[in-house]
Amino acid sequence: MKRLLAVVLLLVLPTTCLNAGSTIVGAGSQSCTAWMNRKKNPVVKAAFESWVVGFVSGLNVGAEREIVGGGDFTAIVAWMDQRCKSNSSDQIGVAALDLAMELAGNAAKR
Repeated sequence: MKRLLAVVLLLVLPTTCLNAGSTIVGAGSQSCTAWMNRKKNPVVKAAFESWVVGFVSGLNVGAEREIVGGGDFTAIVAWMDQRCKSNSSDQIGVAALDLAMELAGNAAKR
């Protein structure tokens, strides 16, 4: 239970805290504008989508309970599309963290 609480607290930290001191590497450091343009190049598309799914999966492994709800790849990508469409200047990693927070909140309700 303590571990779950620690993960949830980590996930609910304001985005400004994430931007203030945490480094996001790889595709997650790119902007949501880059996410929205990823379909122009199949290699970039695969890299970005794999990064997000891997990031969320990593958080899931570190949690004491399932947060990804079965790992619906299509739903994860669709959520990122919606988020990045409305917040194009955000980093992919920040959007993915928000996705994980939403998933963790949904899992806590189950």
